[in-house]
Amino acid sequence: MPKDPIRERVAYLPPKAGKARKLILRTQLGLPWMLAAILFGLVILGAGTLFLLGGGRPGAPWQRLAPVTRFADGTVTQTRLRADEVVVVDRRGGRLRAFLAPPGACPVVGTSSGFARPCALQAWDHAGEPLTTRGASAPPPRLRALPATVAKGDLYVNPRAA
Repeated sequence: MPKDPIRERVAYLPPKAGKARKLILRTQLGLPWMLAAILFGLVILGAGTLFLLGGGRPGAPWQRLAPVTRFADGTVTQTRLRADEVVVVDRRGGRLRAFLAPPGACPVVGTSSGFARPCALQAWDHAGEPLTTRGASAPPPRLRALPATVAKGDLYVNPRAA
């Protein structure tokens, strides 16, 4: 009487391999298994390539300001983030810092004591805290420090962290 191919065991677990959970196969897996392994390998390779080529730029909530070369070393530069907010980029002292500020009639500039907006008689220290100035009716709002990073030559800030 011939053996029933459906009832024949394809794999078994020998007693000594029970602890290691090693399954011994009695037949080859065949072409479909090999094609599936190749397909999964190609998917992983494609995902890795996309990650390496397209990656490097931070995602949301980070926002791109401009190429970092636009902000010269040793200077303070103001650039627009949104209609009601500007970012003050400080590249003095070999560091890159960014502050969120309200827009004004003139740009924020760097001073020896920190920052100033001369036309509005507003001044801040190096940390962005308001300084009292003569002639000002009220102290200016504080400059809020923003996390900043450079990726692929562009400056990005995270306005939600302020």
